[in-house]
Amino acid sequence: MSLRSSAPPAEAGNLRPNTIGLPGVLFQSITTMAPASAVTYSLGAALPHAGAALPLAVFITLVISVFIALSIGALARHLPSAGGFFTYLSHALGTYVGWLAGWLFDLAYLLIVPFQLLVLGPVADSFANTYLHLSFGPNGWAIWAAIFAIVIFALTYFGIKISADVGVVLGAIEIGVFVLLAIWLIVDAGSNNTLVVFSPASSANQGFGGWQGVLVGMVFVVLAFAGYESSAPLAEETRQPRRTVPQAIVLAALLIGIFYVFCSYAGIVGWGIDKIGTYTGDVNAWSTLAQRVWGPFSLVISLAILNSALANSNAGVNAVTRVLYAMGRVRALPVSLAHLNRFRVPDLAIILTMVLAVILALWPGFVYGPTSAFALLGTIIALPIIFVYLATCVAVPVYYLRTRRQEFNALLHLIVPAIPALVLLVVFYFQVVPLPAPPLNLAIFIFGGWFVLGLLIVILLGLRAPGVLARGNRVYLEGGDTAS
Repeated sequence: MSLRSSAPPAEAGNLRPNTIGLPGVLFQSITTMAPASAVTYSLGAALPHAGAALPLAVFITLVISVFIALSIGALARHLPSAGGFFTYLSHALGTYVGWLAGWLFDLAYLLIVPFQLLVLGPVADSFANTYLHLSFGPNGWAIWAAIFAIVIFALTYFGIKISADVGVVLGAIEIGVFVLLAIWLIVDAGSNNTLVVFSPASSANQGFGGWQGVLVGMVFVVLAFAGYESSAPLAEETRQPRRTVPQAIVLAALLIGIFYVFCSYAGIVGWGIDKIGTYTGDVNAWSTLAQRVWGPFSLVISLAILNSALANSNAGVNAVTRVLYAMGRVRALPVSLAHLNRFRVPDLAIILTMVLAVILALWPGFVYGPTSAFALLGTIIALPIIFVYLATCVAVPVYYLRTRRQEFNALLHLIVPAIPALVLLVVFYFQVVPLPAPPLNLAIFIFGGWFVLGLLIVILLGLRAPGVLARGNRVYLEGGDTAS
């Protein structure tokens, strides 16, 4: 079946096409993954469960992430759209599932900026206190979070080209700094280097021979990987999107996955396996590691973490606002979200995203403290991402068997999606059974409430405005291109 691009409603406007190439799209995915911030915090959150077997949990997640990326790419090359998963799953599994996928994607990505503001605020506050002797008081982190929110708004409001270029620079800086430190730690570890970290027996939770600890810890590792898919919603602003977007998604998952394995190994052996219990008690373990080997130059790590969280927020706003735009364009969400400013970016969607970001960072930050609030938001983000990944893995064989049977390949379009789907089901199960300690136990209920609300909305749309859901099948491309 061949689908021609359709012009969006007149009031929605068109995104500016052919604006960014492979480097910009690749770093959109990479910076959404927030490599430095993820190594420091998301992977650190997995340590109470995975323990010294953290590199094993990361390696397994690398493999399934590449398989998922290949699956997303298999859909992206035929269905390039700002709608991303909303468009892919509408085509493959029906408009109800597509709308729910967009709804869940919105939840995850609307939380990315507040999630990172809970890094930016405390790290900036600590840096200012330590190195600049500047203090805003006990809640100074909130002031810094608000300042960074203004910076993020400025980066994303004035055009995708500026935002993408900044993403390339920021992403390269954070990766370079952490690779250098990881090499330093491995060399410094000397005889402490060992492959025992790739055995489940090294995990902190010894259930099922240590595999329970690895699988529970993988929830936070999945969170560290989440983001390689974020270049998909930039398809309408990308040059040669059918080739560029799938390449960027797979390369981001592979390259940053290798980076995570390398850094997680360096962190474990650098800290010392025999002392790994004290790793989780350090709120900024990588700064401590840097202090040990770099002395006063360890301040570079704090700057790299700030850089990473800023780049992640920048990329997260780009991704979620394009999905909000796409859903508003077909009136699956309020059409005002499809409004574009003179820089051809969805300005009202950006404003909504940033207002919610400040509220959702400060509110739980004051209630639970920045560290616990960070862990809570991170868990909430991981759950809908896992669900959308699962749906995508199911969608690939359905789409190719139903629409492109002549291209169907059993390895690429059946086995490759099936393997991560099975692993993610197990990971999801161990996130729910047993429930984690408060406040993380709230995550499953918040996710469940958002899912039920979305289900009620999509059923109502199906009954009262079925044409709205049907428009989720449209592929929007510039210049009369054909999504065949």
